[in-house]
Amino acid sequence: MNGREAALLVLNKVETGGYADALLAERLSSVPVIDRSLATELSYGVLRYRGRLDWIINTFSHIKTKKLEHTVLNALRLGVYQLYVLDNIPVSAAINESVNLVKPLGQKKAGFVNATLRSASSKKEDVAFPAFEEDPLRNISIEYSHPIWLVERWLKRFGPDEAKRLCMANLAPPPKTLRVNTLRLTRLAAIERLVANNIEAQAAHYSPDGLQIIGSLPQSDHYGYLQDEGSQLIPYLLSPLPNETILDACAAPGGKTTHIAALMKNTGAIYAIDKDAKRLKQVQDTATRLGAANIKTIEADATRPLPLTVLREFDAILCDAPCSGLGVIGRTPEIKWRRSSDDLKDLGSRQGRLLDNLAAYVKPQGRIVYSVCSFEPEETDNIIDGFLESHKGFVQEDAARILPQGCAELVDKQGRLRTFPHKHGMDGFFAVRLRRIK
Repeated sequence: MNGREAALLVLNKVETGGYADALLAERLSSVPVIDRSLATELSYGVLRYRGRLDWIINTFSHIKTKKLEHTVLNALRLGVYQLYVLDNIPVSAAINESVNLVKPLGQKKAGFVNATLRSASSKKEDVAFPAFEEDPLRNISIEYSHPIWLVERWLKRFGPDEAKRLCMANLAPPPKTLRVNTLRLTRLAAIERLVANNIEAQAAHYSPDGLQIIGSLPQSDHYGYLQDEGSQLIPYLLSPLPNETILDACAAPGGKTTHIAALMKNTGAIYAIDKDAKRLKQVQDTATRLGAANIKTIEADATRPLPLTVLREFDAILCDAPCSGLGVIGRTPEIKWRRSSDDLKDLGSRQGRLLDNLAAYVKPQGRIVYSVCSFEPEETDNIIDGFLESHKGFVQEDAARILPQGCAELVDKQGRLRTFPHKHGMDGFFAVRLRRIK
């Protein structure tokens, strides 16, 4: 299949619950090499700009997007994305190839797509978004492609200008960040090897093990693990020491687990727990690839009493809780179209139970790090405030005193780590370290 056919397939499957990264990984091998970057660009681009694309389609289509079947709608989105967002696609190719995508559905539907895209191409001046000054909610939601309910929350919390900047940042492809596998080589050695292979790399701004990759990603598995810089800071907040016993309570897919192993220099023991056996295998595969030899994987649900095989007190616990993922919209754009405010309430309840359960396994003077890739109050401050209120034997520690040098600007006045795409050029993370004092 060609790049546009692959993108249409990905978009249709995302509509039924799939994720673009996994779908592309499955499909790109059947796409000619010359078309793979186009398939990726179109898939992610349509998911990022979907709200704006649908507004444009509704401007020219006599059938509104809500009434169109998925294949026709996604073919239109692909065409409009090429016409309005990309600047390197000929108009004829954007239109004709989109029409070809729906020809198997019949000539009538192909004719409809053709007519709609030709109008969209020739009458761009007819497209008008709500004015930001008059209606910031609708302007940001439509022009910067985020659901109304989410923009409304951010407007109340951040104000119009910052909410707009956050949504703009989510439309940009995330930086390519690599965590160097320090079990095998230093960051300097990794940079030298990458440069020798004509790959431009430079030290990340905050993470001592991070590299920003400019251009193509390295092919070798030995350099390290593709991991956002915000995610790389979480194990530093845990600050595991050699020969400690660590619990990673929600370990899959293993990026933070193997980073903890590297910080411990493969000493001590890390118990990596996940309730999904398939995802737990990802942890083991990652550990094997990176040479992390002190990780023991165990299938278990961390919201319930732990199995006897790991029933002990730990020096430190990482609770990287399942969350809404609203801090990683730039990396996983489909998630913004799936979440609702009700999800935040449900997730917050589960996150609270998870942290409550894990607290029982921390040694006196031990510590637990709670982290999520979200900045929504239900998943962040509310969880920590509630926990501290009900667990008087724990205190919160100041993340600025623990994280690597230069990270203080990422820590708020409460001592809590908060990263934002529009402020720091990385995914949105929240993390707190708690210490058991009795």
